[in-house]
Amino acid sequence: MASDGDIDCGSFTRAQLEEAITRIDRKRFPLNYDRLTDALAERLRQERFLSCLPAPSGGLTSHELKFTGNGGEYFRIWIVNLALTIATLGIFSAWAKVRKQRYFHSNTVLDGSAFGYHAEPLKILKGRIIAAALLGAYVLALRVSLAATLVILGLIALITPWLIVKSRAFVSRVTSWRGIRFDFREDYPGAYKTLLGYLLLSVITIGLMFPRFTRERYTFLVSRTSFGDEEFDCGPRIGPFYSTAWLGGALVAGVGIVAAMLAAGAKSLILQRGLSPQVTKVRYLSLPLINYALVGPVLLGFTKARNLNEVLNHTSLGPHRFAGSFDPARLIGIYLTNVLLIVCTAGAFIPWAEVRVARYRCSAIEVKAGSPLDQISATPGRAAPGAASEEVSSFFDLDFGF
Repeated sequence: MASDGDIDCGSFTRAQLEEAITRIDRKRFPLNYDRLTDALAERLRQERFLSCLPAPSGGLTSHELKFTGNGGEYFRIWIVNLALTIATLGIFSAWAKVRKQRYFHSNTVLDGSAFGYHAEPLKILKGRIIAAALLGAYVLALRVSLAATLVILGLIALITPWLIVKSRAFVSRVTSWRGIRFDFREDYPGAYKTLLGYLLLSVITIGLMFPRFTRERYTFLVSRTSFGDEEFDCGPRIGPFYSTAWLGGALVAGVGIVAAMLAAGAKSLILQRGLSPQVTKVRYLSLPLINYALVGPVLLGFTKARNLNEVLNHTSLGPHRFAGSFDPARLIGIYLTNVLLIVCTAGAFIPWAEVRVARYRCSAIEVKAGSPLDQISATPGRAAPGAASEEVSSFFDLDFGF
């Protein structure tokens, strides 16, 4: 480069453009540097356009997610995690979480490649300490006064959108596929508008805006997630969320009626047999738990299956499309039998229950690739934020994960 501004980029390949940009002296040759970067940007736009063209066969190539783990194998990890967590008074829980996530990620396979999980246990442990401190402040406020409790709850509500954004950023950036990390764009104004604004509207309208809140929450979380240099696009319709909410409410009402009839029958039986007060009290207390064990899985399975189908069927990543085929009845059946078997085995069935859910979720998600998946290019990885926000949000059951 004898003089600035005389470079001809027309014959450069993409690799040559990238190499030239890394080697050029930007201060001495600013015009040549601008031409190189413009040429590279144009080359990338052309490649993206070509990648969006239909596959040579005229259609999309389908790739189904597969889960290759099994309950017996995971049980050995789970029981060791549980024992060490108890023995260390909870300290090992951070390492337990990493071991669990690595097992499930490494057994989730797409197009022959497994996902990766790269979180550091010490960062998670620090997050859990902060979470425990916040919980301690809440418990202390309960003992002090109602006003102190309301202040703490108000502060938690105000920081929840921030916690969710940090949580999603942390989870995304420690997750990879074929060496490429996921990412999450930290949109705090959007988080407060969507995750707090629409939630408050749901409360003010006595739940009438809750389906809208659910739709906006999914859209916010998915559309700000990226993989490589591509950002997901998500645009589910609002109508299906309202129909799911109304049908879900009717379904729960039906289950509630059946549960009430069973409770009435149990009460009559108790009165007829003249059982002791202690037995009577236990049976009365157990009825709400049985009702919850029936209503919870039914409502969760029905709404989650229908909402995930709507979201997945309207989500894309560049030329790639997604498809969801969750069956509400089947998911309800999995949840109900999991609850029953966990209760009957005093918790020992938990590993098999988690594996059952993971296997079904993967089988119901499909990627319809418009071009070979290995053509997705990666941008330089961003550092993962502190795990504190992710752990705090999970601790208070505020992790609105997709």
